[in-house]
Amino acid sequence: MRCRDEEWRLLGELLRRARNGSGGVFLVDGERGMGKSHLLREAGCEAAAQGFSLAAGAADRLGEQIPLFALQTALGVFGDDEDVPEPVGRSLLTGRLREQLVLRAETAPVVVALDDLHWASRETLLALRILPRELARFPIVWVLSRSVVGRNADAESLFSALEREGAFRVTLRPLDEGAITATLVDAFGAPPDDRLLGLAKGAGGNPALLADLVVGLREENLIRMAGSRACLAAARLPRRIPRAARPWLEGVGESTRRLLSIAAVLGGEFRLGDVARVLGAAPAELLPGIEEALDARIIAADEDTFSFRHGLIARAAAESVPRPVRRALHRQFGEVLLGHERSVAEAAGHLLRGASPDDPGSLTALDNGAGRALRRSPEAAADLALRAWQLTDPADQAAIPRAVRAAEALTASGRAAQAAQIVHEALAHPLPAELEARLRSALASILNMSGQAGDATGQAEKALAASDRGDVHSHALEAWLEAATARGEDRHSGRIVADVLSRPTDHAEHVVLAARTAQAMFKWNEGHVAEALELLRETVRQGHSASPDSRRCRPLLLLAARLIDLRRIDEATAIIRSTDDRGPSGRLTYAILSVLRARLHLIGGRLDEAGAEAQTALDAAESVGADAYAAVARSLLALVASRQGRLHDAAHHLAGRTVLPPHAASVYAYTETVLTVACVTETREGPSAVISHIRKLCADPVALRRVLLGDPTAAVWMVRTAMAAGDHHLANKAALAVEGLASPANPYVKAAAAHAGGFLAMDEELLVYATTHNAGPWACASAAEDLGLLHLGRAARDQAVQCLNEALDGYGRTGATADMARVRARLRGLGIRRRHWEAAPDRPADGWDSLTNTERAVSELIAQGLTNQQAANRMYISVHTVAHHLRQTFRKLSIGSRVELARIVVERSQRA
Repeated sequence: MRCRDEEWRLLGELLRRARNGSGGVFLVDGERGMGKSHLLREAGCEAAAQGFSLAAGAADRLGEQIPLFALQTALGVFGDDEDVPEPVGRSLLTGRLREQLVLRAETAPVVVALDDLHWASRETLLALRILPRELARFPIVWVLSRSVVGRNADAESLFSALEREGAFRVTLRPLDEGAITATLVDAFGAPPDDRLLGLAKGAGGNPALLADLVVGLREENLIRMAGSRACLAAARLPRRIPRAARPWLEGVGESTRRLLSIAAVLGGEFRLGDVARVLGAAPAELLPGIEEALDARIIAADEDTFSFRHGLIARAAAESVPRPVRRALHRQFGEVLLGHERSVAEAAGHLLRGASPDDPGSLTALDNGAGRALRRSPEAAADLALRAWQLTDPADQAAIPRAVRAAEALTASGRAAQAAQIVHEALAHPLPAELEARLRSALASILNMSGQAGDATGQAEKALAASDRGDVHSHALEAWLEAATARGEDRHSGRIVADVLSRPTDHAEHVVLAARTAQAMFKWNEGHVAEALELLRETVRQGHSASPDSRRCRPLLLLAARLIDLRRIDEATAIIRSTDDRGPSGRLTYAILSVLRARLHLIGGRLDEAGAEAQTALDAAESVGADAYAAVARSLLALVASRQGRLHDAAHHLAGRTVLPPHAASVYAYTETVLTVACVTETREGPSAVISHIRKLCADPVALRRVLLGDPTAAVWMVRTAMAAGDHHLANKAALAVEGLASPANPYVKAAAAHAGGFLAMDEELLVYATTHNAGPWACASAAEDLGLLHLGRAARDQAVQCLNEALDGYGRTGATADMARVRARLRGLGIRRRHWEAAPDRPADGWDSLTNTERAVSELIAQGLTNQQAANRMYISVHTVAHHLRQTFRKLSIGSRVELARIVVERSQRA
């Protein structure tokens, strides 16, 4: 009866009318298992409790051949006039039924509850068409139900006619996610985890199927508790589910059952042409079975595909196929999908399920699938190649080639840790030169992902020496160029880049793109900003820049990173969105995009969002063992924590960095990666603790330019820190360095130079300029603070208070609690107490008050019915970050579904 409040209300209204002397008709439609029979039983019980006379019956397949069977059963009136002709006998029997109803109604109101009228005989349906109208003046409530199944036109005609004459008609809908979750909570005493909830959703909201699932899980002890959540203890279905699915599947013909079983093995959603290819039949031959399955409400049709209406029915149908046959079908279908250039991931899933160590043909299918999938989906190729290698006997001569193929595919998918393990194991054995070159080429890419550019160069050079042709040479040369981009230009790298670009037709396209990208970064490091940008734009125009292959360079994302450096926020944002719109591009690309979004949020002063994006980047990088990208993410997390005054957290993130720059990943956030340790150390231990770091940086003009181009305001920090440490010469050197980078292509450098120079020379005009022209609210607040200190030094108290108030407001808008505390302390020294931007008290660990502002914003959008992607677009954060905030919110609120979240949000808004 869950979610049946409206139906129950209408029934109650009819019963009330009957008690007052008038009748009515209540019609119930619904699929099998939607609770029609239960609703009729509950209605009968309620009517009996109110003093009604109850006449309950049901039609069935056998009774379909007996005229008026359901009504006879309900009223206990049976025809026994043997000598009366059949039409006359039916008329007499109808009259007796009418008399019996009138007799009962004169004593007490009556409820006639008739179930399963889709099986009713034509005579029964004709009687029901007549009797409610003839007996309308009597207190009789007719409660009639039928299943919406097959093409029972007579039952539908009856219901439509009665509805036109005023009958209440309801269609029992599937249970929604909230009702499903509540059912699981009632059954297991705790909210379900995602896997359990996903399994329960396979009931398609069908109460009978859901009930069978719940009872089966309890009977077979398939539920365990993990913390405060109910979880699946095993992946298998309870034995009740195949039994529960039997009425659906046995209600269709044998050929349709076979079609459905094969379709279920292929997946819950399928195309008719795919099933036809597997069966070796023409699609037209399968149409009768498809129509029968549609009529039986087992499947539903979309524009291009068919799908099972209930995932549990699909699983039961698939598991009815013997396991060896299932494997063969999966293999066959995987090859069909690959042959028709369809979803690589879907094809890979079928090939993996069809693989067996005892079937050499299935391993060959994995090999072929990995080769064909590599270009379109390295992730799928990695899964296939890895499985083929794992299923191969080490003594088999195919073992080493499969190890090499797995290493290359894993590297292309960005799964550095897994790839490295296979490479090192394989290199421990004597190998043919070509296979060794392929492994060392893969290792060079792995080392780039792991932050070891120097070692990557060495491995790439060994691969180049062993192979001077084909794909191996191209991959090795590309890995070498990526390492050179991270290291910066020297005579040797500049010569190789120039050589590649002088003979572009001699090299693969991805090698030329890598060389152009390296050349652009060399120009950037030299301070030739406009030239570097044009080279990157030209590279993007000439090549595909969003390859899912993690070995490829990413000029488009490098361009976005440089635009962020220059604070060209709109252009950088457009690039990031365009990359998102292209769809999945590998986990390393996800990590890079999250790093870039985190930087944009930092510039905009949105520290919570920046932290969430950096965490998303860290999760993506660590999931594949890409230490360099994880290090960049940790640097950003440390910077956010430092600005929020969480120095312990900042130190924790920095301690977790396993590699230090320069490396391949640092090009996307160079300044944050290089300077965060020094900034956090200065905050914790004072200027003298980091002055040696600043001296070392200023002694390297290339490194200093890279830092200042990445974030010109770093010059202000260096000047301020050097001055505090008493090193005026070093402060002057940093100020001159940022001033030398000012150009029309980089207007924010001018503001940073004014800020640094104004602080160094105590120049009011320069600091005023910086307060309005710096990039982002945090940088403007920093300039306002320094201007306030200048006024304070000149005993201009009112101007100092005004500037410090502006700084406090600016820091407050960005959530920079550490900076706010410092400015507030200075204002207190001037006798001013500001409460508005005081740090909020520590949030509780759970409950609504524990949510951050961003978590609340995400919750409100989700409560409005937006998808994760729509919420991400609305807030301009990644869909992965929305998912991160939702996970945190669910944990803090101890809920397990979006429906529960929506209810909480609505309840709070109503109270407000």
